[in-house]
Amino acid sequence: MLLPSGIVAQNTQRGIVEAVIGSDLNSVLPDDVVYMYPEFQKGTILFQDRGTADGIMNIYLLGSDVHFIDPKGDTLVLKDQDSALMLSIGHDSYIRYNKFWIRIIAARGPYALGIRSMVNIDQAQKIGAYGMADATSSISNVGRISDIQNQPTAAGTYGNAYGSTGSTYLKTLRNIPYSVSHDAMLYDGNKFYIANRRNFSRVFPGKIRWVIKDYIEENDLDLNNVGDVLKLFNFLSL
Repeated sequence: MLLPSGIVAQNTQRGIVEAVIGSDLNSVLPDDVVYMYPEFQKGTILFQDRGTADGIMNIYLLGSDVHFIDPKGDTLVLKDQDSALMLSIGHDSYIRYNKFWIRIIAARGPYALGIRSMVNIDQAQKIGAYGMADATSSISNVGRISDIQNQPTAAGTYGNAYGSTGSTYLKTLRNIPYSVSHDAMLYDGNKFYIANRRNFSRVFPGKIRWVIKDYIEENDLDLNNVGDVLKLFNFLSL
C-alpha cells in the first residue's frame, strides 16, 4: 500500500493563513486542507438501511462530511451522514465512525487499519480573535443524493429540496493558525481505536505483549508514523 508522503512522514501538519475582515474561511485555507481530493470524483454511499446513493463527491475535511455536486452544479452537503455505513470514492474506501470518515488503507480478516484526517482551526493567538458561523459557504443541507436526482416536483423542478445557505466568515483581520492531523486507527470489526501499543494488544489479543514490544523495538518503529503502524499491522495480522 502506497501512502501519501506527507501522511507517512508526520501525523500532524500546521500552518497559518492571513485573512481580511469578512473573508470566507474556505477561500483562505489551502485547497488540500478544505477537501480530501483535488477534484470531486464518482462515489457511492451505503446507508444503514442498505440504501445507496451515487454522485460526484468529495470529503470536506473541516467537518468530515461528504459534499457532492447536484444536477444544477451546486455544491451540497449530505444530511444525516451518521446514518451512513461506508463510502467508496475514487479508488478509496471509508467507514463512518464517530462522526468521521475513516479511510481504510489495509484489511485482513475482521481487522483493518485506517486513517482519520481532521482539520482544526486552532485557538486564537494574542494577535486577535476570529469567529465563524455554523454553515459553510455555498453549501446547502439536503436529504440523500437520490432526493435531488430522482424526485423532481410536478413542475419538473427540484422545488424546495435545498435548505438555507450560509458562509463561514472571519470577523477580524488576523493570522489564522490551523492544523491537519492524520491519525492511524485500528479496527477490530466493530470499533476503531487509536493505533498505539496498548490498543494493538487489545485488537490482537492472541499476540503476547512482549512480541509486540520486541517487534517495535527491533524495527525501530515510530507509532506516530503511519508507514510504521502499517508494518506492525501487517506483522500482527499474518
